[in-house]
This record gives sequence, structure tokens and C-alpha cells, in this order.
Amino acid sequence: MAAHVREQIAVAFVAALTGLATTGTNVFRERDTEDRPLQEAELPALLVDDDGEPAEMTSIGPGRVLQRRMRMRITAHVRALTGAGTTLNQILKEVEIAVAGITSGAFKYATITDISAREAAESADQPLMRQSFNFDVLYMTAHNAPDVPL
Repeated sequence: MAAHVREQIAVAFVAALTGLATTGTNVFRERDTEDRPLQEAELPALLVDDDGEPAEMTSIGPGRVLQRRMRMRITAHVRALTGAGTTLNQILKEVEIAVAGITSGAFKYATITDISAREAAESADQPLMRQSFNFDVLYMTAHNAPDVPL
């Protein structure tokens, strides 16, 4: 049995984001950085989280269809004395291009909806900067088959 379409989408995002020029293989899913802080060798990095979704019935009867809008949050983390903003903008560019190129078939489209303000967390030698990029991901399933994208 296939995974829920939400899981299929998350896996497609991680696959598309792994290997970008700036962040490389430092792509993590469902990682709580308070419990497991990112290590120096893991930076710069991307954290991928699915962040809720409203669903709406689009047809009634035996072939009921749910239209869903999943929110995906990609959070970039960089450590730098200078140029963190430039690096975050480069990562944003790479992320947008990678997401636009996903062809998994699990969803109809993914659109960037907002970019958070940059946040700094001070450390001993260099500040850690982070910024989130949020995407609205449209997908559809039959009401009784959440593992099959329509």
C-alpha cells in the first residue's frame, strides 16, 4: 500500500531539494533543532516540514473528491559573519527552481506564498541565521483513497 499523498509530497520535496548548490545534502525532515541543533558540518541546511492543510469536498456522490492545500515550510539555516542575507537569497532562488521542477505527479502545483523575516540566533563565534519559505501545495484525492493522487 502506498503512503498517504501528504507523505509522497514531502518525500518529493526532500528529493528535489537534496543536492542544491548551496545546501548540498544537508536537507532534514521533521528535525527539531532545539532537541538536536544543527552541527557545523550540517550548515548551510534546509529543514522541510509539512504544516497543516485545509481540505474541501469538490464533488458529491460515490466519486467524492477532496481538494487539499498542504502547506510546506522550508527553513534555510546559514552561519556567517557577513553575507548571510545574500546566502539566504541564493538558497531561496535554488529552492524555488527545485520546487518548480518537481514532477512527482502527487500534486497539481506548488506556489510560494510567503517568505518569513530573517531570524538570528547568536552563538560563540558566528551568528546562525534562518529564514522560512512557505509553499501552498494543491493536491486531490478520492475521499476513500488518501494514498492515490488524482
